[in-house]
Parts: sequence; structure tokens; C-alpha cells
Amino acid sequence: MAFFVKSTEQSHCPICQSPVKVIGSRHRSVIDLEGDHKTLVIRRLKCQNPRCARIHHELPDTVVPYRRHCVGTIEAIIDQNGFEPVEMDESVIRRIREWFEVRQVAIHGGLLGLAALLGTGFAEEPSVRPKSVLERIHALFGERPGWLSLAVRILVNHCRWPHTRSA
Repeated sequence: MAFFVKSTEQSHCPICQSPVKVIGSRHRSVIDLEGDHKTLVIRRLKCQNPRCARIHHELPDTVVPYRRHCVGTIEAIIDQNGFEPVEMDESVIRRIREWFEVRQVAIHGGLLGLAALLGTGFAEEPSVRPKSVLERIHALFGERPGWLSLAVRILVNHCRWPHTRSA
């Protein structure tokens, strides 16, 4: 079953801020918290600026770029909050933790760099900085559920997501 939400708001290119045009869609499969496979219809957008003309995919907040599992599952595994995903092998849980372990410094640095660029006050006091990178990310957003979704949205929308696939 595919879900598609038609948006009436005007989207803009995250690179040059020019208007974009819908040029089609593609299907994206994700695995939710219960282990069910969902199919989403993702809009493909093309920048109307001839100098840019890039193609973008409009991802919902429940999706992490290049990951099969929904953001809630990944966040629960990273936080190790006692969450037991349904029908998930230990090897999948290990790979998700390894994925985050490799990218957490880039995610944290991207958030701090973007905050400095935009002048928004994601400031860290070096003398009271938490020890682990995950604790530093939690210090920026708090430990409430949804921190990973917010971090992904901020970084992706400003073209600062640490890519995991080569073009």
C-alpha cells in the first residue's frame, strides 16, 4: 500500500532556493517500529534554475537518508532505551549502531557548523561539554523522542547530511 500526500506549498531548491517542479515520484520502502514494511511515494523535484537544475527527493520526517528503518526505530536503538524491535536480528541492531557510531561526529559537527553559520545559538560551553558525542547531540535537542528526526531534517534541508552513498 502506497501513501502519497499532495502538497500545495511551493517547494524550493535546498541548494539555490529557486522554485522546484515536480517531475515524478518513486517508491521508497521503510520498516516501521513494529517491523512492518511500508511503501512511501517520494516526490522527485527538479530545480528550475538552469544554473543549478539539480534533482531532489522530498523525504518525510520518518525517513533517514539511505536507511531502511524508520527514524523512530533507529533512534530507539541508538539510545538503547530497552526497546526491543519486533523481528529484528541482533546483526541489524549492531549495523544500525555501527552506522551511527561512524556518522555521529559528522552529524554533531554539521549541526554546530550550521548553527554558527546561521547565528542561532547552538553554543556549547567547552568546560561543561558532555563526554560522548551522543550526549553532546542530546544536549542540543534534549533527550525527548524525536531528536534524530529533528537533526536529520535540519541537516538534510541545509544540504549538510553526511552522505553514505557515492554518486
